[in-house]
Amino acid sequence: MNTVKNVVLLIDQQSQWAQVYAGTYKNVNVHTLPFEPLLIGDSVDQGLRHWALSLLHYDLALVAVSPTNLSWVRSQLHHARRHLRTPILAIVQNLKPIAIQDVIDAGADDFITDQNLKTELPIRVKLLLQRLQKKLNYGSSSTISTAEQNALNDEYLVSESSAPLDAYTAAVATRYATHSQPFQQAKNTVVQRFEKAYIRAILVRNQGNITRAARAANKHRRSFWELMRKHNIDADVYRVSACPDQHQFVKISRH
Repeated sequence: MNTVKNVVLLIDQQSQWAQVYAGTYKNVNVHTLPFEPLLIGDSVDQGLRHWALSLLHYDLALVAVSPTNLSWVRSQLHHARRHLRTPILAIVQNLKPIAIQDVIDAGADDFITDQNLKTELPIRVKLLLQRLQKKLNYGSSSTISTAEQNALNDEYLVSESSAPLDAYTAAVATRYATHSQPFQQAKNTVVQRFEKAYIRAILVRNQGNITRAARAANKHRRSFWELMRKHNIDADVYRVSACPDQHQFVKISRH
């Protein structure tokens, strides 16, 4: 990503003050996304991360944060940060430095104060992009293991969007048919790889909790564990620490 042009501003009921910042700043177009109804029915660990794929349509996401929604934003970022590929810039209003640090630690890539947004947004976006690009170039942006990264890729493949799965299926089928591999042999190969990808993805979604993952997969815990052993999958890789603040959320809407 060489430039940032398409930016989404995520707004919940407690951050409607930020709606005034939608618009165009030089070459940066900021669109509002009231994301309260998007998360209706989602628990603390199932909210924003479910929209990681949708956010890929944008170069950057702005999250409006103030004392009234700080706990909610912090928890959402904490649980979504391993899934988000879109950089997050926090617009902060009336936050103390320690609270801003909490937002950064939870998963935001940078912050900007609401008073300075109109004058500083283009340059702050440019600087953020440059910093992220340097991290990418030097390989220091990711602290997760290869196994964790594979799991995230697997979850993308079996996500609610059918496009990645359709493309993958067509490519695999064409490859095996082109090389005249027998149908049953090709099918067995695909099934084995699907099993592994599915187990990884559902462990990611359930943060390494085998009991919850097995229940979500509608399988007996022992059968689920046997699949893990079959594919040499370690649940510890997918476990994350609990969010320090589990306050009740205000939900977030899409126009």
